Amino acid sequence: MAMSNRLRVGIVGIGNRSLPKRPDTSNWDGWASLVASHEGMILTCACDPALDARDRLVDRGYLNREDVFPDLEGLLAQRDVDALIISSPAEFHADAIGLAGEAGLHVLVEKPFVTDVDDGRRLADAFNARQLTCCVIQNWRYKDVGAKIQAFIESGSLGTVGHVFFRYVRNRENPNYPAYIFEEAHPLLYAMGIHHFDLIRFSLNDEFHSVIGQSFKPPWSHYQSVTGVNLTFRTHNDVIVIYSGTISSKNTCLPLESLIIEGEKGTLVNESDWSDPPLLFYPEGAKTPVDLTSVSVGCDIKTQYDRSDQKILDHFFRAIAYGDPPLCTAKDALESVVAVEKCREACETGELILF
Repeated sequence: MAMSNRLRVGIVGIGNRSLPKRPDTSNWDGWASLVASHEGMILTCACDPALDARDRLVDRGYLNREDVFPDLEGLLAQRDVDALIISSPAEFHADAIGLAGEAGLHVLVEKPFVTDVDDGRRLADAFNARQLTCCVIQNWRYKDVGAKIQAFIESGSLGTVGHVFFRYVRNRENPNYPAYIFEEAHPLLYAMGIHHFDLIRFSLNDEFHSVIGQSFKPPWSHYQSVTGVNLTFRTHNDVIVIYSGTISSKNTCLPLESLIIEGEKGTLVNESDWSDPPLLFYPEGAKTPVDLTSVSVGCDIKTQYDRSDQKILDHFFRAIAYGDPPLCTAKDALESVVAVEKCREACETGELILF
């Protein structure tokens, strides 16, 4: 890897996460902007099969026309890079990661890492064997709320955790979304559940042991697959996690997410749309909470997204340049993919599924 100046980065997939179509209303700046402004990185190329996506990147001045390609094979054949950010639809992750590994490139990939556990194990092992960094963007961990939950529990301030309740109610029935979104299997689990399951794993420093559940879809849904689940997990440390969610809600008033973590010393509560502050702690017997995120600067959705994305990008750079431990490795993220697949199996069979 050439590191004499800056890390040469290419982007695979120029969708909203890489380059928001409507920057003025977007919840994040996007990877193109963050890489372009990073002191240790330089954006050198990108690829996407959609011409309009490639045009947006060029028109906004991030790259020249000759540096933007319709496919990853063309990019790898004509440009030298050190690392790729993979932000294409999840079904294409495994192939892109595989090509990157064969080319000796480091990878930062959007969640879910892959959509098939066997693919994930194979790819994680291949990157380890080649001593390449493969990190996964699980940004619910690295917003202020996720980081504070993990630190608070790890400190012992909550005591032994007994049970967790997570409710998610979102209207994702937007007919203006791309058609492929409505064709995805179990979109709640793969689009949002993986964020939530990963946050729980990270916060508790624990792994799921078993899950049982059901799925459902209301008659007004545009999706081909089910859009809601009710799940009950048990972790290795015997914590019970109750998870209920839907992306077919008509909700326009309630926060999308409601997370309650019960410990022997009190209760942690976060009600928000995208895991944003405040995080409240109610000590046992107290009626007034303590705001554990009161010192956070910039609690709005966009600031929280951009801050977590910047942290992930910084740590990815440091893992490559200085050998620092990655924030979320492929093997770690794979356990969240396992959780999604086990939940899907539980809903489809109606049986208790062991991990």
